[in-house]
Amino acid sequence: MIVSVAPSPSLDRTLVVDDVIRGRIHRPHTAVSVPGGKGFNVARAAHTLGAQVIGVAVLGGPTGGVVRQMLDDAGVPVSCVQGIHETRTCTSVASGTTGTMTEFYERATEVSVLEWAELEHRVAIAIDAGPDWLTISGSMPPGAPADALARLILLAHARGVRVAVDTHGEALAAALDLQPEVVKINVHEAAAVLGTATLDGRAAAEALHDRRAFGRLTVVTAGTEGAWAVSDDMSVRVPASHTGPFPVGSGDSFLAGLIVGLIEDPSNVRTALHLAAATAAANAQQPGAAVLDSEQARTWARTLA
Repeated sequence: MIVSVAPSPSLDRTLVVDDVIRGRIHRPHTAVSVPGGKGFNVARAAHTLGAQVIGVAVLGGPTGGVVRQMLDDAGVPVSCVQGIHETRTCTSVASGTTGTMTEFYERATEVSVLEWAELEHRVAIAIDAGPDWLTISGSMPPGAPADALARLILLAHARGVRVAVDTHGEALAAALDLQPEVVKINVHEAAAVLGTATLDGRAAAEALHDRRAFGRLTVVTAGTEGAWAVSDDMSVRVPASHTGPFPVGSGDSFLAGLIVGLIEDPSNVRTALHLAAATAAANAQQPGAAVLDSEQARTWARTLA
């Protein structure tokens, strides 16, 4: 079982148009809405792969109600804190002509001290059930305590639950010293926390792993270039399984595939990495973050073995 915390949830909309022309009216020929934010993307992708998942988040207003109903409809259980503020909406526009994505992300929805305390309480209840992993994905929202990420990691470790983190900035810097078993970020986030302009995935992954106080696995993803995974006894490149026109959510799908793989075979990190890469690739084949074909992902994973 995976408990997936979504600190900054959203309603994610993907619009597909023939082309994006500045100053023009655009009439999308495809529109997909999903319950999003990185944490919910991880939850939905893991659920699609067959894992038992529960999401935890603060959801507010009519948009929050829509997100919760969509999760219910998808069969993804969620422990929801009723928020004061309206859950944000994020929009991605895909150009069929150029194959590029233009993204509009609203600022993360603010939470109150009481709302965050209730979220922590719900996380504690969820992990008391004995899940295999706690995943924490996305930025910490305005209003959350300065040590919000640290508190979640310590909460899980106090109950013997492993933690995977995907965040950025100050929260990521603090997390490196808190012994999460897995850190998975992209190459830009790695460069920022390392204070370097380098975008070399291998160098970033190795430097990030060396900086950590402890860690089973450090992964730095680099889009179509694949990913680098570093542990105390290996440093390997994980090639991208396939490319696709809809990359939004692929990083979250990568983390979902990785954790599902580690649950299915804890002793085989490489097999888990193959499932991660294949899940990310499957995500990129159709519009909508973390919308993917599980059989396709599993088939592609076997070709990487």
